[in-house]
Amino acid sequence: MKKIRVEQLEEGMLLEQDVFGDEPSKIPLLSKDIILTRHQIDMLKSHGVLSVSVAGGKALELIKLPPPRSVITPQLRDDALQNLTELFDFFQQGVQDKHQILGLLMQMDAVVDQLVQNLQEDKNAQVHIADLKSYDEYTYHHSLSVSVLAIAIGQALDLDRRQLHELGKCAILHDIGKLSIPVDIINKPSTLSKEELNIVKKHASEGYQYLSKYDVDDVVMLSAVLFHHEKYDGSGYPHGLKGEKIPLFSRIISVADVYDALTSHRPYRIPESPSEAVEYIMGNSGIAFEYDIVCALLKKLQLYPVGSVVRLSNGQKALVLDNKNSLRPMVKVLETGKELNLHKDINCLNLTIKNILPFGNPA
Repeated sequence: MKKIRVEQLEEGMLLEQDVFGDEPSKIPLLSKDIILTRHQIDMLKSHGVLSVSVAGGKALELIKLPPPRSVITPQLRDDALQNLTELFDFFQQGVQDKHQILGLLMQMDAVVDQLVQNLQEDKNAQVHIADLKSYDEYTYHHSLSVSVLAIAIGQALDLDRRQLHELGKCAILHDIGKLSIPVDIINKPSTLSKEELNIVKKHASEGYQYLSKYDVDDVVMLSAVLFHHEKYDGSGYPHGLKGEKIPLFSRIISVADVYDALTSHRPYRIPESPSEAVEYIMGNSGIAFEYDIVCALLKKLQLYPVGSVVRLSNGQKALVLDNKNSLRPMVKVLETGKELNLHKDINCLNLTIKNILPFGNPA
């Protein structure tokens, strides 16, 4: 660890300690273990912070990393989130003007079309955690992340562009029924009671009702929203559909939904690592999820991009050097410079990746 003046900070340096402003506060300006962006460095300067602690010593040069290339641009993400916010707000406020709602849905069409285009430009591109986790507000961002993942899965299943567009639009609206759930249940920091869980389970049907109320007559979309919590073995809800009786888009959205939920911060738990989420989904293949769709997800996920920084189970931070083995890549420990092959090194059998450190996310 090395303490340096803010003027010496460079984008890509790894923050080692929480940074607080001049005024006493329990909430830091920036939390430790983030990879700094230019915006955050400027923010530290504007708050009069003089120096901070970053990963230093011999390994300092290893973590001056460029932001990972995203499959969606910041502008597209902002446009999508703005449209989602407006649309969800209209539904929540009970706006009666159906033309306004349909207008917002048409705007969402344009956003989804751009998402599909971006993913189609490089059909071999893989989605990684930086595409999904550079933000911390859950509901709207979760909807966008699920849409990106669902489109990527659809690509791996060789869906055509029209189908990908329809799938992306269904996915981005899949959780609209959660507007009916009281906020104190959504944000409850502990296990839900049976009664609360039953309220949550109504959101699929509520989403169907929301869209039907505003004359959305797209049968594919309505069924995707209604059935996205059905499970492949018939144990899901609301109707206990089984196997291919569950619409294809619902089966795809189900996998994307669970992966993003597991890797997201929630009030009642810390996020799973990408590999832990994948192992859970693989373990439920043929039970909750269709095997072919799980395989499609695995083809399109890049769990630990080369150049990303991860925290190991022994507390050390490491730079990913090679990810040919997606679950257990080759890494270099930042503190010591030692290279570890998590897949082949017998001394690393008990060493796992706990999480990937976010680029520029203060959450």
